Amino acid sequence: MKARVLNGLALVLVVATGLLGVLYAVIAVEPMVPLNPFPPPAVTATSVSWPEPEASEETAAPSPTPSPFPTPTPLRPSPLTPTPEPTYPFTATVEVRPGATDCRVIAGAVIDRRGQGMEGYPVHLWAAEAGFSSYETVLFSDEAGRWQALLPAGGRGVWYVQLHAPDSRQVYPPLSSIVAVVLPDMCSRVTVEFRER
Repeated sequence: MKARVLNGLALVLVVATGLLGVLYAVIAVEPMVPLNPFPPPAVTATSVSWPEPEASEETAAPSPTPSPFPTPTPLRPSPLTPTPEPTYPFTATVEVRPGATDCRVIAGAVIDRRGQGMEGYPVHLWAAEAGFSSYETVLFSDEAGRWQALLPAGGRGVWYVQLHAPDSRQVYPPLSSIVAVVLPDMCSRVTVEFRER
């Protein structure tokens, strides 16, 4: 009788071990399965594409993706006594071209001292207007140093752009001052070029 009870318990243990192995295999193949008590966080990847200047098709604005990017540094009100601004290794040049085919594009490039594009540099873009205050995105320059953002419909007014350093620790120190970009009421395309000093 005792041997029969022990054999039954051993059989239950073998079956439970097999079921646990199957559960581990299912979680390894599909981590988002509801049986996983610790699913990985959902991450949405966005790709940067550079539209042709003559393209006139309307494209949907990408939704901002959550990222471990720091919140933008607030602009300081002008003090009574002059305070020297920090010197950043990159300068920014803003160009507004009226009459563009796509009214909702802010684009630009990250250029080194030799005029070559710099890949993988994060560009932080956020809205100043109250109607778009929830819009914030981080874009990365492509292999030619170019980047672009499609703004939400009616996204005119003041927008802020700042270049940051690529960093594996995801600290992203700023490489340029905060640049205010004004989108006029008429249809226009804005280019912001960050150039290494």
